[in-house]
Amino acid sequence: MEIQTTSEDRTWKEKVVTMPRRAVASVKPRMNAMTMKANDSMRGNPAKWAGIAAGAGLGIGLVGRFLQRRAHARHMPAVIIIEAAC
Repeated sequence: MEIQTTSEDRTWKEKVVTMPRRAVASVKPRMNAMTMKANDSMRGNPAKWAGIAAGAGLGIGLVGRFLQRRAHARHMPAVIIIEAAC
């Protein structure tokens, strides 16, 4: 028995499997072209990508430091009283 799913529930692989063969054949060259373009862009301008990586690392580091200080700055109460009525 096959389970029917809506298009929102399907993964991208399931969507590709349900596409007609002709549509899948037209997707592959476009994906290859996009991949080659991205690879050429990375090779053509390595300083830009190094700057992006450095900026991302700096940003993540600053956010981590901010969150760490914020976590240490919070103080927990020494005693917690919980009342319960039956």
